[in-house]
Amino acid sequence: MKELLVFDSHLMGKFDAKAEKEFSIPSLLLMENAGAWVARRILEMEDVFVVTVVAGPGNNGGDGIVAARHLLNHELTVNLILLADEMKLKGDPGKNFEIAQRSGMNIYTVKDERDWDELFPFIERADVVVDAIFGTGLKRKIEGLYAKAIEDINLLAPMVVSVDLPSGVSSEDGSIMGVAVEADITITFEALKFGHIFPPGEDYCGDIEVVKIGIPPEAYYDEELPYRFTHPDGLFPAKLFRRPSLTHKGDYGHVLVVAASQGKTGAAAMAASAALRSGAGLVTLAAPQEVLPYIPIPPEIMTFPLPSSAGRISARAIPLIEEMLKGKTVLAAGPGLGTWEETGRFLLALLQKADIPRVLDADALNLIAPTGSIPGEGLTVLTPHPGEFSRLTSLPKKENLRERLEEARKFARERGLYLVLKGYRTVIAAPDGTAYINSTGNPGMATGGSGDVLTGIIAGFLAQAEPEEAEEAIVEAVGYHGLAGDLAASELTQPYVTATDILEFLPEAFKENA
Repeated sequence: MKELLVFDSHLMGKFDAKAEKEFSIPSLLLMENAGAWVARRILEMEDVFVVTVVAGPGNNGGDGIVAARHLLNHELTVNLILLADEMKLKGDPGKNFEIAQRSGMNIYTVKDERDWDELFPFIERADVVVDAIFGTGLKRKIEGLYAKAIEDINLLAPMVVSVDLPSGVSSEDGSIMGVAVEADITITFEALKFGHIFPPGEDYCGDIEVVKIGIPPEAYYDEELPYRFTHPDGLFPAKLFRRPSLTHKGDYGHVLVVAASQGKTGAAAMAASAALRSGAGLVTLAAPQEVLPYIPIPPEIMTFPLPSSAGRISARAIPLIEEMLKGKTVLAAGPGLGTWEETGRFLLALLQKADIPRVLDADALNLIAPTGSIPGEGLTVLTPHPGEFSRLTSLPKKENLRERLEEARKFARERGLYLVLKGYRTVIAAPDGTAYINSTGNPGMATGGSGDVLTGIIAGFLAQAEPEEAEEAIVEAVGYHGLAGDLAASELTQPYVTATDILEFLPEAFKENA
Protein backbone atom coordinates (compact mmCIF):
# COMPACT_ATOMS: atom_id res chain seq x y z
CA MET A 1 0.00 0.00 0.00
CA LYS A 2 1.38 3.39 -0.97
CA GLU A 3 0.70 6.20 1.47
CA LEU A 4 1.60 9.88 1.40
CA LEU A 5 1.96 11.85 4.61
CA VAL A 6 -0.36 14.80 5.16
CA PHE A 7 0.73 17.76 7.29
CA ASP A 8 -1.16 20.74 8.58
CA SER A 9 0.55 24.13 8.88
CA HIS A 10 1.39 23.47 12.54
CA LEU A 11 3.28 20.27 11.72
CA MET A 12 5.07 21.83 8.76
CA GLY A 13 6.18 24.81 10.83
CA LYS A 14 7.31 22.49 13.60
CA PHE A 15 9.53 20.48 11.28
CA ASP A 16 10.99 23.59 9.65
CA ALA A 17 11.98 24.82 13.11
CA LYS A 18 13.26 21.42 14.18
CA ALA A 19 15.50 21.19 11.10
CA GLU A 20 17.18 24.46 12.08
CA LYS A 21 17.35 23.96 15.83
CA GLU A 22 18.29 20.28 16.07
CA PHE A 23 20.04 19.67 12.76
CA SER A 24 21.62 23.08 12.12
CA ILE A 25 19.96 23.37 8.73
CA PRO A 26 19.36 27.08 8.10
CA SER A 27 15.85 28.08 7.05
CA LEU A 28 17.52 30.01 4.24
CA LEU A 29 18.80 26.70 2.85
CA LEU A 30 15.32 25.13 3.00
CA MET A 31 13.96 28.13 1.10
CA GLU A 32 16.76 27.77 -1.45
CA ASN A 33 15.92 24.11 -1.99
CA ALA A 34 12.19 24.84 -2.32
CA GLY A 35 12.70 27.55 -4.93
CA ALA A 36 15.24 25.43 -6.81
CA TRP A 37 12.70 22.58 -7.09
CA VAL A 38 10.09 24.93 -8.55
CA ALA A 39 12.61 26.23 -11.08
CA ARG A 40 13.71 22.70 -11.97
CA ARG A 41 10.13 21.66 -12.72
CA ILE A 42 9.64 24.66 -15.03
CA LEU A 43 12.93 24.01 -16.81
CA GLU A 44 11.66 20.52 -17.64
CA MET A 45 8.78 22.02 -19.64
CA GLU A 46 8.99 22.51 -23.38
CA ASP A 47 8.83 25.92 -25.05
CA VAL A 48 9.15 27.98 -21.90
CA PHE A 49 11.18 31.14 -22.48
CA VAL A 50 9.42 33.82 -20.42
CA VAL A 51 8.42 33.36 -16.77
CA THR A 52 6.67 35.83 -14.50
CA VAL A 53 6.92 35.22 -10.77
CA VAL A 54 4.29 36.89 -8.59
CA ALA A 55 5.61 36.92 -5.04
CA GLY A 56 3.94 37.86 -1.77
CA PRO A 57 5.52 39.26 1.39
CA GLY A 58 6.16 36.01 3.29
CA ASN A 59 8.14 32.79 3.02
CA ASN A 60 6.07 31.61 0.06
CA GLY A 61 7.14 34.76 -1.75
CA GLY A 62 10.73 34.02 -0.75
CA ASP A 63 10.46 30.58 -2.39
CA GLY A 64 9.23 32.29 -5.55
CA ILE A 65 12.10 34.79 -5.53
CA VAL A 66 14.59 31.91 -5.31
CA ALA A 67 12.84 30.18 -8.24
CA ALA A 68 13.09 33.40 -10.26
CA ARG A 69 16.85 33.60 -9.65
CA HIS A 70 17.44 30.00 -10.72
CA LEU A 71 15.39 30.49 -13.87
CA LEU A 72 17.35 33.63 -14.68
CA ASN A 73 20.59 31.69 -14.21
CA HIS A 74 19.36 29.33 -16.93
CA GLU A 75 18.97 32.29 -19.29
CA LEU A 76 15.19 32.49 -19.29
CA THR A 77 13.54 35.89 -19.37
CA VAL A 78 12.24 36.40 -15.86
CA ASN A 79 9.96 39.12 -14.48
CA LEU A 80 9.57 39.30 -10.72
CA ILE A 81 6.45 41.08 -9.48
CA LEU A 82 6.58 41.76 -5.75
CA LEU A 83 3.19 42.36 -4.13
CA ALA A 84 4.74 44.03 -1.09
CA ASP A 85 6.76 46.97 0.09
CA GLU A 86 10.35 45.88 -0.45
CA MET A 87 11.44 47.95 2.55
CA LYS A 88 9.27 45.78 4.81
CA LEU A 89 10.58 42.41 3.67
CA LYS A 90 12.18 40.62 6.62
CA GLY A 91 14.25 37.51 7.25
CA ASP A 92 14.87 34.97 4.50
CA PRO A 93 12.51 36.57 1.93
CA GLY A 94 14.32 39.89 2.46
CA LYS A 95 17.74 38.30 1.96
CA ASN A 96 16.64 36.57 -1.24
CA PHE A 97 15.09 39.76 -2.56
CA GLU A 98 18.43 41.50 -1.96
CA ILE A 99 20.19 38.83 -4.01
CA ALA A 100 17.57 39.15 -6.77
CA GLN A 101 18.11 42.90 -6.96
CA ARG A 102 21.83 42.41 -7.50
CA SER A 103 21.26 39.77 -10.19
CA GLY A 104 19.93 42.24 -12.76
CA MET A 105 16.51 40.64 -12.80
CA ASN A 106 13.47 42.61 -13.97
CA ILE A 107 11.73 43.51 -10.69
CA TYR A 108 8.44 45.36 -10.34
CA THR A 109 7.19 46.38 -6.91
CA VAL A 110 3.41 46.68 -6.56
CA LYS A 111 1.93 48.66 -3.69
CA ASP A 112 -1.62 49.21 -4.93
CA GLU A 113 -4.04 48.18 -7.67
CA ARG A 114 -2.93 51.00 -9.99
CA ASP A 115 0.60 49.61 -9.96
CA TRP A 116 -0.76 46.17 -10.70
CA ASP A 117 -2.88 47.36 -13.64
CA GLU A 118 0.27 48.44 -15.46
CA LEU A 119 1.72 44.90 -15.31
CA PHE A 120 -1.00 42.95 -17.14
CA PRO A 121 1.28 42.27 -20.11
CA PHE A 122 3.80 40.43 -17.94
CA ILE A 123 1.05 38.00 -16.90
CA GLU A 124 -0.55 37.62 -20.30
CA ARG A 125 2.67 37.23 -22.32
CA ALA A 126 4.50 34.88 -20.00
CA ASP A 127 4.76 31.21 -20.91
CA VAL A 128 4.46 30.34 -17.21
CA VAL A 129 3.29 32.38 -14.22
CA VAL A 130 4.60 31.30 -10.82
CA ASP A 131 2.11 31.88 -8.00
CA ALA A 132 4.14 32.56 -4.85
CA ILE A 133 1.76 34.97 -3.14
CA PHE A 134 0.51 33.00 -0.11
CA GLY A 135 1.37 29.55 1.21
CA THR A 136 0.26 27.39 4.11
CA GLY A 137 0.23 30.20 6.66
CA LEU A 138 -2.78 32.02 5.20
CA LYS A 139 -5.45 32.54 7.88
CA ARG A 140 -7.61 35.42 6.62
CA LYS A 141 -9.83 36.18 3.66
CA ILE A 142 -7.99 37.63 0.66
CA GLU A 143 -9.11 41.11 -0.35
CA GLY A 144 -7.95 44.22 -2.19
CA LEU A 145 -4.74 44.08 -4.21
CA TYR A 146 -4.12 40.40 -3.57
CA ALA A 147 -7.64 39.41 -4.61
CA LYS A 148 -7.35 41.43 -7.82
CA ALA A 149 -3.96 39.91 -8.62
CA ILE A 150 -5.33 36.38 -8.17
CA GLU A 151 -8.40 37.08 -10.29
CA ASP A 152 -6.24 38.49 -13.08
CA ILE A 153 -3.82 35.57 -12.95
CA ASN A 154 -6.77 33.20 -13.35
CA LEU A 155 -8.06 35.27 -16.26
CA LEU A 156 -4.82 35.97 -18.14
CA ALA A 157 -2.09 33.45 -17.33
CA PRO A 158 -1.57 30.71 -19.94
CA MET A 159 -0.10 28.31 -17.36
CA VAL A 160 0.26 28.62 -13.59
CA VAL A 161 2.67 26.84 -11.27
CA SER A 162 1.78 27.36 -7.61
CA VAL A 163 4.39 27.19 -4.87
CA ASP A 164 3.37 24.81 -2.05
CA LEU A 165 -0.37 25.60 -2.33
CA PRO A 166 -2.46 27.74 -4.69
CA SER A 167 -2.74 31.15 -3.05
CA GLY A 168 -6.12 31.46 -1.36
CA VAL A 169 -6.58 27.75 -0.56
CA SER A 170 -6.60 26.99 3.15
CA SER A 171 -3.97 24.42 4.03
CA GLU A 172 -6.07 23.31 7.00
CA ASP A 173 -9.30 22.21 5.34
CA GLY A 174 -9.27 23.07 1.62
CA SER A 175 -11.66 26.00 1.97
CA ILE A 176 -11.25 29.04 -0.27
CA MET A 177 -10.26 32.22 1.52
CA GLY A 178 -12.33 34.54 -0.65
CA VAL A 179 -10.57 33.84 -3.94
CA ALA A 180 -7.86 31.37 -5.01
CA VAL A 181 -5.40 30.78 -7.82
CA GLU A 182 -6.40 28.06 -10.28
CA ALA A 183 -3.10 26.25 -10.76
CA ASP A 184 -2.08 23.85 -13.49
CA ILE A 185 0.72 22.42 -11.35
CA THR A 186 1.36 22.69 -7.61
CA ILE A 187 4.81 21.94 -6.20
CA THR A 188 4.52 21.22 -2.49
CA PHE A 189 7.20 20.45 0.05
CA GLU A 190 7.84 17.40 2.25
CA ALA A 191 4.19 16.25 2.47
CA LEU A 192 0.70 16.92 1.20
CA LYS A 193 -1.45 19.48 2.99
CA PHE A 194 -5.18 19.15 3.61
CA GLY A 195 -5.82 21.86 1.03
CA HIS A 196 -4.45 19.53 -1.65
CA ILE A 197 -6.87 16.70 -0.92
CA PHE A 198 -10.06 18.24 0.48
CA PRO A 199 -12.60 20.08 -1.67
CA PRO A 200 -12.96 22.66 -2.92
CA GLY A 201 -9.22 23.36 -2.62
CA GLU A 202 -8.19 20.16 -4.38
CA ASP A 203 -9.89 21.39 -7.56
CA TYR A 204 -7.57 24.42 -7.63
CA CYS A 205 -4.30 22.48 -7.40
CA GLY A 206 -3.98 20.87 -10.82
CA ASP A 207 -1.25 18.20 -10.87
CA ILE A 208 0.41 17.95 -7.46
CA GLU A 209 4.05 17.05 -6.99
CA VAL A 210 5.57 16.46 -3.54
CA VAL A 211 9.30 17.19 -3.27
CA LYS A 212 11.80 16.95 -0.43
CA ILE A 213 13.65 20.12 0.50
CA GLY A 214 16.20 18.79 2.96
CA ILE A 215 14.42 18.13 6.26
CA PRO A 216 16.07 14.92 7.56
CA PRO A 217 13.78 11.92 8.09
CA GLU A 218 15.12 11.83 11.65
CA ALA A 219 13.25 15.09 12.29
CA TYR A 220 10.02 13.12 12.04
CA TYR A 221 11.04 10.48 14.56
CA ASP A 222 9.23 10.52 17.90
CA GLU A 223 6.58 12.81 16.41
CA GLU A 224 2.93 11.91 15.95
CA LEU A 225 2.27 11.75 12.20
CA PRO A 226 -1.34 10.64 12.21
CA TYR A 227 -2.48 11.51 8.69
CA ARG A 228 -1.99 9.33 5.61
CA PHE A 229 -3.35 9.77 2.10
CA THR A 230 -3.69 6.41 0.39
CA HIS A 231 -2.68 6.11 -3.24
CA PRO A 232 -4.34 3.66 -5.68
CA ASP A 233 -1.04 2.80 -7.37
CA GLY A 234 0.09 0.92 -4.28
CA LEU A 235 -3.02 -1.07 -3.42
CA PHE A 236 -2.92 -4.55 -1.99
CA PRO A 237 -0.43 -7.12 -0.83
CA ALA A 238 0.58 -9.34 -3.72
CA LYS A 239 -0.18 -12.54 -1.79
CA LEU A 240 -3.90 -12.01 -2.34
CA PHE A 241 -3.35 -12.41 -6.08
CA ARG A 242 -0.71 -15.14 -6.06
CA ARG A 243 -1.92 -18.09 -4.05
CA PRO A 244 0.40 -21.04 -3.43
CA SER A 245 -0.31 -24.28 -5.27
CA LEU A 246 -0.70 -26.30 -2.09
CA THR A 247 -3.75 -24.58 -0.66
CA HIS A 248 -7.43 -25.05 0.11
CA LYS A 249 -10.52 -22.94 0.81
CA GLY A 250 -9.97 -23.07 4.55
CA ASP A 251 -6.78 -21.04 4.14
CA TYR A 252 -8.79 -17.97 3.13
CA GLY A 253 -11.23 -17.65 5.96
CA HIS A 254 -14.94 -18.18 6.50
CA VAL A 255 -17.11 -15.05 6.57
CA LEU A 256 -20.43 -15.07 8.39
CA VAL A 257 -22.81 -12.41 7.08
CA VAL A 258 -25.80 -11.68 9.34
CA ALA A 259 -28.23 -9.57 7.37
CA ALA A 260 -31.64 -9.06 5.78
CA SER A 261 -35.22 -8.45 6.80
CA GLN A 262 -38.50 -8.24 4.96
CA GLY A 263 -38.10 -5.82 2.02
CA LYS A 264 -34.30 -5.53 2.50
CA THR A 265 -33.02 -8.73 0.96
CA GLY A 266 -30.82 -7.08 -1.66
CA ALA A 267 -28.47 -5.66 0.99
CA ALA A 268 -27.71 -9.14 2.29
CA ALA A 269 -27.08 -10.46 -1.21
CA MET A 270 -24.63 -7.66 -2.04
CA ALA A 271 -22.68 -7.95 1.22
CA ALA A 272 -22.35 -11.74 0.99
CA SER A 273 -21.47 -11.63 -2.71
CA ALA A 274 -18.84 -8.96 -2.10
CA ALA A 275 -17.20 -11.08 0.61
CA LEU A 276 -17.07 -14.00 -1.81
CA ARG A 277 -15.75 -11.85 -4.67
CA SER A 278 -13.08 -10.42 -2.39
CA GLY A 279 -11.44 -13.81 -2.00
CA ALA A 280 -12.90 -15.29 1.18
CA GLY A 281 -12.65 -19.08 1.06
CA LEU A 282 -16.16 -19.61 2.43
CA VAL A 283 -19.16 -17.36 3.00
CA THR A 284 -22.28 -18.18 5.01
CA LEU A 285 -25.33 -15.92 5.04
CA ALA A 286 -27.44 -16.06 8.21
CA ALA A 287 -30.84 -14.44 7.64
CA PRO A 288 -34.48 -14.66 8.77
CA GLN A 289 -35.84 -18.01 7.65
CA GLU A 290 -38.95 -16.39 6.17
CA VAL A 291 -36.99 -14.25 3.71
CA LEU A 292 -33.92 -16.41 3.10
CA PRO A 293 -35.44 -18.21 0.08
CA TYR A 294 -35.97 -14.85 -1.63
CA ILE A 295 -32.42 -13.51 -1.28
CA PRO A 296 -30.70 -13.62 -4.71
CA ILE A 297 -27.34 -15.02 -3.63
CA PRO A 298 -24.85 -16.96 -5.78
CA PRO A 299 -24.95 -20.74 -5.34
CA GLU A 300 -21.47 -20.73 -3.76
CA ILE A 301 -22.79 -19.00 -0.63
CA MET A 302 -24.03 -21.21 2.20
CA THR A 303 -27.03 -20.26 4.33
CA PHE A 304 -28.06 -20.44 7.98
CA PRO A 305 -31.79 -19.81 8.57
CA LEU A 306 -32.66 -17.94 11.76
CA PRO A 307 -35.97 -17.93 13.66
CA SER A 308 -37.94 -14.88 12.64
CA SER A 309 -41.15 -12.96 12.94
CA ALA A 310 -42.65 -10.84 10.16
CA GLY A 311 -39.43 -11.31 8.19
CA ARG A 312 -37.13 -10.09 11.00
CA ILE A 313 -34.64 -12.02 13.16
CA SER A 314 -36.28 -12.73 16.52
CA ALA A 315 -34.79 -13.24 19.97
CA ARG A 316 -35.54 -16.96 19.52
CA ALA A 317 -32.36 -17.05 17.39
CA ILE A 318 -30.12 -16.31 20.41
CA PRO A 319 -29.65 -20.01 21.42
CA LEU A 320 -28.31 -20.72 17.91
CA ILE A 321 -25.48 -18.18 18.10
CA GLU A 322 -22.72 -20.56 19.20
CA GLU A 323 -23.59 -23.07 16.48
CA MET A 324 -23.75 -20.27 13.91
CA LEU A 325 -20.30 -18.93 14.89
CA LYS A 326 -18.60 -22.33 14.81
CA GLY A 327 -15.68 -22.28 12.36
CA LYS A 328 -16.21 -18.68 11.27
CA THR A 329 -13.26 -16.29 11.11
CA VAL A 330 -14.99 -12.95 10.39
CA LEU A 331 -18.46 -11.59 11.19
CA ALA A 332 -20.19 -8.98 9.03
CA ALA A 333 -23.51 -7.76 10.40
CA GLY A 334 -26.08 -5.12 9.60
CA PRO A 335 -27.01 -4.85 5.91
CA GLY A 336 -30.80 -4.79 5.69
CA LEU A 337 -31.12 -6.17 9.23
CA GLY A 338 -33.90 -3.82 10.36
CA THR A 339 -34.18 -2.15 13.75
CA TRP A 340 -36.73 -4.31 15.56
CA GLU A 341 -36.07 -4.52 19.32
CA GLU A 342 -35.80 -8.33 19.28
CA THR A 343 -33.30 -8.17 16.43
CA GLY A 344 -31.30 -5.76 18.56
CA ARG A 345 -31.25 -8.19 21.49
CA PHE A 346 -30.06 -10.94 19.17
CA LEU A 347 -27.31 -8.70 17.74
CA LEU A 348 -25.97 -7.71 21.17
CA ALA A 349 -25.88 -11.36 22.23
CA LEU A 350 -24.09 -12.25 18.98
CA LEU A 351 -21.44 -9.57 19.49
CA GLN A 352 -20.90 -10.72 23.07
CA LYS A 353 -20.04 -14.21 21.81
CA ALA A 354 -18.13 -13.26 18.65
CA ASP A 355 -14.44 -12.89 19.52
CA ILE A 356 -13.52 -12.79 15.83
CA PRO A 357 -13.13 -9.62 13.73
CA ARG A 358 -16.55 -7.92 13.39
CA VAL A 359 -17.60 -5.54 10.63
CA LEU A 360 -20.73 -3.62 11.60
CA ASP A 361 -22.72 -1.54 9.13
CA ALA A 362 -26.12 -0.03 8.49
CA ASP A 363 -28.82 -1.30 10.85
CA ALA A 364 -26.26 -2.91 13.15
CA LEU A 365 -24.99 0.60 13.85
CA ASN A 366 -28.52 1.88 14.44
CA LEU A 367 -29.20 -1.00 16.84
CA ILE A 368 -26.08 -0.44 18.95
CA ALA A 369 -26.26 3.39 18.90
CA PRO A 370 -28.68 3.65 21.87
CA THR A 371 -26.49 1.35 24.01
CA GLY A 372 -23.41 3.58 23.76
CA SER A 373 -21.07 0.58 23.71
CA ILE A 374 -20.21 -2.51 21.71
CA PRO A 375 -20.11 -5.81 23.60
CA GLY A 376 -17.45 -8.45 23.01
CA GLU A 377 -13.72 -8.32 22.47
CA GLY A 378 -13.11 -9.05 18.81
CA LEU A 379 -11.42 -6.55 16.52
CA THR A 380 -14.23 -4.21 15.53
CA VAL A 381 -14.78 -2.19 12.38
CA LEU A 382 -17.68 0.25 12.16
CA THR A 383 -18.61 1.62 8.72
CA PRO A 384 -21.09 4.49 9.22
CA HIS A 385 -22.03 7.21 6.79
CA PRO A 386 -22.07 10.71 8.35
CA GLY A 387 -25.71 10.42 9.43
CA GLU A 388 -25.12 7.11 11.19
CA PHE A 389 -21.96 8.50 12.78
CA SER A 390 -23.98 11.41 14.11
CA ARG A 391 -26.39 8.95 15.74
CA LEU A 392 -23.49 6.95 17.22
CA THR A 393 -21.90 10.03 18.77
CA SER A 394 -24.97 12.25 19.39
CA LEU A 395 -22.97 14.99 17.65
CA PRO A 396 -24.27 17.18 14.82
CA LYS A 397 -23.48 15.92 11.36
CA LYS A 398 -20.18 17.46 10.22
CA GLU A 399 -19.98 18.88 6.70
CA ASN A 400 -16.42 20.18 7.07
CA LEU A 401 -14.15 17.28 6.12
CA ARG A 402 -11.35 18.27 8.48
CA GLU A 403 -13.75 18.36 11.43
CA ARG A 404 -15.14 15.01 10.33
CA LEU A 405 -11.62 13.61 10.20
CA GLU A 406 -10.79 14.74 13.72
CA GLU A 407 -14.07 13.40 15.15
CA ALA A 408 -13.37 10.03 13.50
CA ARG A 409 -9.87 9.88 15.02
CA LYS A 410 -11.19 10.76 18.46
CA PHE A 411 -13.99 8.16 18.28
CA ALA A 412 -11.70 5.34 17.14
CA ARG A 413 -9.04 6.13 19.72
CA GLU A 414 -11.45 6.41 22.66
CA ARG A 415 -13.24 3.15 21.82
CA GLY A 416 -10.26 1.12 20.61
CA LEU A 417 -11.76 0.21 17.25
CA TYR A 418 -11.51 0.94 13.53
CA LEU A 419 -13.91 3.49 12.12
CA VAL A 420 -14.55 3.70 8.39
CA LEU A 421 -16.40 6.99 8.02
CA LYS A 422 -17.85 6.81 4.53
CA GLY A 423 -18.27 9.65 2.06
CA TYR A 424 -16.05 11.63 -0.25
CA ARG A 425 -12.52 11.08 1.04
CA THR A 426 -13.59 8.18 3.25
CA VAL A 427 -11.62 8.21 6.51
CA ILE A 428 -10.25 5.02 8.07
CA ALA A 429 -9.42 5.87 11.69
CA ALA A 430 -7.36 3.36 13.67
CA PRO A 431 -7.34 2.73 17.44
CA ASP A 432 -3.94 4.44 17.79
CA GLY A 433 -5.24 7.67 16.24
CA THR A 434 -3.78 7.16 12.77
CA ALA A 435 -6.16 8.34 10.05
CA TYR A 436 -6.03 7.13 6.46
CA ILE A 437 -7.75 9.36 3.92
CA ASN A 438 -8.89 7.34 0.94
CA SER A 439 -8.09 8.69 -2.52
CA THR A 440 -10.43 6.52 -4.60
CA GLY A 441 -14.17 6.78 -5.25
CA ASN A 442 -16.51 9.29 -6.83
CA PRO A 443 -19.97 10.86 -6.32
CA GLY A 444 -21.57 8.16 -8.47
CA MET A 445 -21.07 5.78 -5.55
CA ALA A 446 -23.63 7.71 -3.49
CA THR A 447 -26.21 5.06 -4.28
CA GLY A 448 -28.18 2.49 -2.30
CA GLY A 449 -26.22 -0.67 -1.56
CA SER A 450 -22.74 0.80 -2.04
CA GLY A 451 -22.07 0.51 1.70
CA ASP A 452 -23.29 -3.10 1.75
CA VAL A 453 -20.71 -3.96 -0.90
CA LEU A 454 -18.02 -2.24 1.16
CA THR A 455 -19.00 -4.26 4.23
CA GLY A 456 -18.54 -7.47 2.29
CA ILE A 457 -15.19 -6.42 0.84
CA ILE A 458 -13.79 -5.49 4.24
CA ALA A 459 -14.97 -8.81 5.67
CA GLY A 460 -13.49 -10.73 2.74
CA PHE A 461 -10.12 -9.03 3.08
CA LEU A 462 -10.02 -9.54 6.85
CA ALA A 463 -10.78 -13.23 6.32
CA GLN A 464 -7.53 -13.59 4.38
CA ALA A 465 -5.33 -11.36 6.54
CA GLU A 466 -3.12 -12.31 9.45
CA PRO A 467 -3.96 -10.43 12.67
CA GLU A 468 -1.01 -8.07 12.19
CA GLU A 469 -2.25 -7.28 8.67
CA ALA A 470 -5.78 -6.31 9.72
CA GLU A 471 -5.23 -2.56 9.48
CA GLU A 472 -3.77 -2.82 6.01
CA ALA A 473 -6.61 -5.10 4.93
CA ILE A 474 -9.23 -2.58 6.06
CA VAL A 475 -7.50 0.32 4.32
CA GLU A 476 -7.02 -1.71 1.14
CA ALA A 477 -10.65 -2.83 1.13
CA VAL A 478 -11.81 0.77 1.16
CA GLY A 479 -9.34 1.62 -1.59
CA TYR A 480 -10.49 -1.20 -3.86
CA HIS A 481 -14.15 -0.43 -3.24
CA GLY A 482 -13.50 3.11 -4.46
CA LEU A 483 -11.38 1.95 -7.37
CA ALA A 484 -14.14 -0.40 -8.53
CA GLY A 485 -16.54 2.54 -8.33
CA ASP A 486 -14.14 4.68 -10.38
CA LEU A 487 -13.89 2.01 -13.07
CA ALA A 488 -17.68 1.65 -13.13
CA ALA A 489 -18.11 5.42 -13.46
CA SER A 490 -15.55 5.56 -16.25
CA GLU A 491 -17.50 2.96 -18.18
CA LEU A 492 -21.07 3.96 -17.31
CA THR A 493 -20.77 7.64 -16.18
CA GLN A 494 -21.35 8.60 -12.54
CA PRO A 495 -25.15 9.07 -12.51
CA TYR A 496 -25.72 5.52 -13.76
CA VAL A 497 -23.48 3.61 -11.35
CA THR A 498 -25.29 1.16 -9.07
CA ALA A 499 -23.99 -0.89 -6.17
CA THR A 500 -24.21 -4.00 -8.32
CA ASP A 501 -21.96 -2.29 -10.87
CA ILE A 502 -19.36 -1.68 -8.14
CA LEU A 503 -19.48 -5.39 -7.33
CA GLU A 504 -19.17 -6.35 -10.99
CA PHE A 505 -16.15 -4.08 -11.53
CA LEU A 506 -14.37 -5.38 -8.44
CA PRO A 507 -12.38 -8.07 -10.34
CA GLU A 508 -11.34 -5.40 -12.83
CA ALA A 509 -10.10 -3.27 -9.95
CA PHE A 510 -8.04 -6.18 -8.64
CA LYS A 511 -6.52 -6.70 -12.08
CA GLU A 512 -5.43 -3.05 -12.13
CA ASN A 513 -2.85 -3.83 -9.45
CA ALA A 514 -2.28 -7.55 -9.85
